[in-house]
Amino acid sequence: MITIGITDHLEGPTDRPSAAIFDEVAELARLADRLGARFAWFTEHHAHAHAGHLPTPLLFALHLAGQTRSIRLGTAIICLNLHHPLDVAEQVAVADVLTGGRTAFGFGSGSTPEESRLFGADLTDDPTRQARFTEALQVIRAAWSGDWSEVSPRFFAVPPHRALPVPAADLPDRCWVAVNSEGSARIAGRLRFNMMFSHLRTPEQYRQYSAAYREAGGVGLIAANRPVYVGPDDRTAFNIAEPALRTLWRRFRHEGKIPADTPEPTDPAELCGHPINFLVGGPETVARRLLELHAQSPFDVANVEVRWAGLSHEQTLDSLRRLMEDVAPLLEHGLRLC
Repeated sequence: MITIGITDHLEGPTDRPSAAIFDEVAELARLADRLGARFAWFTEHHAHAHAGHLPTPLLFALHLAGQTRSIRLGTAIICLNLHHPLDVAEQVAVADVLTGGRTAFGFGSGSTPEESRLFGADLTDDPTRQARFTEALQVIRAAWSGDWSEVSPRFFAVPPHRALPVPAADLPDRCWVAVNSEGSARIAGRLRFNMMFSHLRTPEQYRQYSAAYREAGGVGLIAANRPVYVGPDDRTAFNIAEPALRTLWRRFRHEGKIPADTPEPTDPAELCGHPINFLVGGPETVARRLLELHAQSPFDVANVEVRWAGLSHEQTLDSLRRLMEDVAPLLEHGLRLC
């Protein structure tokens, strides 16, 4: 069975009030909850990196807990190398207790160089970054369980103790690690977290990371990520989504993800290719594309991003409605036929 999750980076121009963006995403999460989405994740960004307005996704998830009924709320991701892991462990434990266990927190090792400099963090040395990330995750698990036997302090001299509050015993089973390399996949597997992918990766990379995760002992859920716009039909979907596709394509070229000398495609369908990996179409087309991705590299959660510059708020809400009401049943039916 494929369940649906949504991720939002709370992006917007610097001159747009953050409150307006927060309100839009809150409405999106409330709608996702009513329509049966399983997860809603929110991303950490500082100083408007990647146009993000939200530096504290844990607070936003907690804010929405009182406005929703069943959707699991969390972070995708908290950038652990910008924080002390004991502080993160305590804040997450409080949030989990306050929400009655309706959380799903994701952790990652990276951030942009600009954000890292804000916190005085040096993430340029990959082995050190991964070692620090691994230890941070071990500190978090120890703080929750009270068992410090697996922590060998190198970066964080945390005396063994019993942190309060004590979260539910299954909290680690509801947490995720963002994976963008085989190294991070092995960390997720070895420490028995669930694993979530970026939409920037190909199906072949998904397969490589999944194999590394399972080889390292990972037994949890896997979430594949894709930007999605669902229209009433393919032609209408592309007509509506084209401004968002061109905005994102130009942004990726500006950021260096697409070579600077690459001419912009005239056909909007060509804008959807790697590294954007955007799924656009009517319900049947989007369902087919998600099932094709699942066939290439099986996953448990279709973690989609529906809100993009170039789409109006109402267009985003309409896309989410079609995703949950029209695409989700096709996914279930398609898997039964496989």
